[in-house]
Parts: sequence; structure tokens; C-alpha cells
Amino acid sequence: MTKTRDYFISEKNFSENMKNIAEPYLCERAEDGYFEALDGKKLHYVFYKADNAVGNMAICHGFTESTEKFLEMCFYFLNMNLNVFIVDHRGHGLSHRHNDDIQVVHIKNFDQYVTDFQTFAKKVIMVKAPSLPMYMFSHSMGGAIAVQHMQTHPGVFEKVILSAPMIQANTAGIPNKIASFAARIFILLGKEKNKVVGYKPFNPGRTYEESNSASEERFNYYHKKRINTPSLQTTAPSYRWVSEAVRVASLNLDPKRNSKITAKVLLCQPEVDAMVISEKQDVFIKQVKDGRLEKFTKCKHEIYMGFDETVKEYLDVIEHFLFEE
Repeated sequence: MTKTRDYFISEKNFSENMKNIAEPYLCERAEDGYFEALDGKKLHYVFYKADNAVGNMAICHGFTESTEKFLEMCFYFLNMNLNVFIVDHRGHGLSHRHNDDIQVVHIKNFDQYVTDFQTFAKKVIMVKAPSLPMYMFSHSMGGAIAVQHMQTHPGVFEKVILSAPMIQANTAGIPNKIASFAARIFILLGKEKNKVVGYKPFNPGRTYEESNSASEERFNYYHKKRINTPSLQTTAPSYRWVSEAVRVASLNLDPKRNSKITAKVLLCQPEVDAMVISEKQDVFIKQVKDGRLEKFTKCKHEIYMGFDETVKEYLDVIEHFLFEE
């Protein structure tokens, strides 16, 4: 049975209610800042302080996303009495970028994401809200970061939510080995920072049918923010990013590495997902000592951008996982 929440933001009048209810609530509790990564680069984060916090929730966003993409989820976690910490990964939002083209995500190696997140946990979360249980919510690329973090830094987070995680990316329908080989050729040609051929620039006229969202209202709310904010208009990977995304898949599916995971893991899998390979998620979760899989219908890659009935079920499953298991 779906729990009744007086703080739920419905699709009906969604943008209006986000602006009049959720955003003011978040702003009252927000601390916007930067921390220094191990290589000296500045990474942007937002800390939302909960009333009577019972835990810390770190949000690890996906490819081409940002702190702004998860305002609704931040609002829900705050209402669950969780402090919320969210960082713009390098190459995203207001954080450092390794290339000049703001629409292209470039990374030297995937390990940087993992190291950055551990630094974020130590320099920001553990300093601002020590001695509270540590949880993580991750999506897509953020799910791959979460898996790598759990493998290399076990024990930091007690419970981790993987929402449509990028255990293995769907490289535009091209087999991973071929995509990796092609990317390496361009890297050898000195074009590792270049946008991968075939990816289009940010399109203000994009419709929700073309997106990974099932809810038109939720899509429109964030898309308008992207139209008005250049730093949110990131759309494409560099050749180095593709090469790293393919490489990390084998690490995500390594049984020895996954045997080191100590956190309880909840993997949320949408009914339709064009961005990642769902079957690889099934393989991964079986390798985790304390992991379970939950499937959600009538939604696409971005479960949290689904219809009301889906988002309510999603929140129920997450809340039960965090507080009742």
C-alpha cells in the first residue's frame, strides 16, 4: 500500500508547486559551496540541513545531470529527516571542467569521480554532520561511481540506493568493444576531449517523448531550467569518457571486487531503459552479499521523473529500505 505523504509534489501543477513549496523549503535549508578535490580542482556542492536529522543522504547524480536535477528528491529526503548532500561531478554543473566546450563531459579517468566522492564525504559530509548514519542515492553514471566507491571504500556508506545504475552503458546500440576501440583511435589522434560524433548540441525544443522521463510535467520543469542556464546544457561525452565508461563495466561486474561491498544495496530498475543494459544489473546484484532488486513499471531510465503513482511507489520502497530493514 502506498504511504500518504503530505509533502508529495504531484504532477498536477508540478512546476508551480515546486516553485512555491519545494524550492522555498530547500532554500531555507541550503548551504551552497565548493570543496577542493585531491588534484586541487574546485567542485561545487549543496548541503541541505534537515530538521532533527537522523542521517546523511549523499546524492550521486548521473551523466550530464546536476545538483538542480534532483531538487524534488532532495525535498523528499529532507522530509524524511535526512541531511542532504549533493555534488556536481567534475565536468558537470558548476564544478571544474577539463575542456572548454561546456556541452561536453570529459574525464581523464573514471577513478577521478570515485576519489572526488570520497573526498566530498570526508571534507564536507563528515565535517558538517558527523556521527550520523551515512546513506547514498545514486543514478545512472552515479550508480557506477557508487559501485566503484563501495568496492574501494567499504564501510563509508551503510545503505546505498542504485537507481538505474550504469553497470554497463548502452553505447548507442554499438557493442562495447567496438565503441571502446573507436574511442581509442580518436584518443590516439589527439581528440580525447572532442565530442563523440553523432551527439547533437543542446536542443531547447526537445520534447519529453525524446527524454528519459515518463512525466511530461517533471520533464518540463527541469528542461526550462536548462534552457535558462548554460551550465546545465551539457549533452555529450568526450571520446575519453566513452573509453572510461566501457572500461569501468568490467570492474562493476568483477565478483572479487563486489565481494568487498559491505553496504546494504537496493537496485531500482525501470521497465524501459535505453541508456544502460538492465541484464547486467541483474548479474551485479547477485554478486552483492546484501543486495536486492526492485523493478518499477510504467517508467523509463529516470524513475524519479515518472508518473505520480511510480514516484510514490519508488519513495515507499526507498523509505522502507532506509528505515525499516
